[in-house]
Amino acid sequence: MSNYEGIRAAFADVPLFTRGELINYIKKDKPLAKDSTIGWILYELSKKQVIQRVAHDVYRIYTEDDSLIEFNANLTSVASDILESLQRQFPLLTYIVWETYIFNEFTNHQLTHNFIFVEVEKLLCESVFNTLSSQNEYTTLYKPTVKEIALYSGDITVSVLPLTSEAPVSGHNARLEKLLVDLFANKLLDQIISRSEYPGIYEEAFSKYVINFNMLMRYAKRRNKDQEITQFINDRTDISVVRRSSINDKN
Repeated sequence: MSNYEGIRAAFADVPLFTRGELINYIKKDKPLAKDSTIGWILYELSKKQVIQRVAHDVYRIYTEDDSLIEFNANLTSVASDILESLQRQFPLLTYIVWETYIFNEFTNHQLTHNFIFVEVEKLLCESVFNTLSSQNEYTTLYKPTVKEIALYSGDITVSVLPLTSEAPVSGHNARLEKLLVDLFANKLLDQIISRSEYPGIYEEAFSKYVINFNMLMRYAKRRNKDQEITQFINDRTDISVVRRSSINDKN
């Protein structure tokens, strides 16, 4: 049996395992292996699709039918038009565009109204709002409150908000890690998405997409939501990454 087949067999029934557990297994077969050799073996295991990383130092066995994929939000035509407009008019500005329709992939009850969030660096937030409100036909709000969302939102509502520093972004798009934290940190989403949907959203996201759990928790801490989200994952979902990634792994 090859080393690859041995690892697949040893961890076949383990949903998640740590880097330390994997190294301990490798060292049983190669007790004198140097750190550089261990690092090369881990690299090869990932490259050969024997293992797949799901968080920092947390892995699972790769299976072709159940492999995690990278999240890529497909914007609606309205959100895409807003993004293209900002790219033309504010080419050097830091901003992201995302929308609540993204969550329809994960929810049981589909959202019928779409809220498009334009998050912009603070100094130019109002300038972007003035530009968008004068150019598009949809309700456009500037840093709206929960009450304003309830009173003034329509089928499509554009909200311009300050972009939180260190938010997980990719170009002008929000990463999935940010969206999952914003369910708790963005008070407007409480008005838009029922909290009864949250466990399903998290479980579906973690089961389908590659999620940088450390990045998610850093942003959660930045928004003072790390303890709430940790407790929520442990108490309300079947996701095990919190417990596995918190193991004291000194290897």
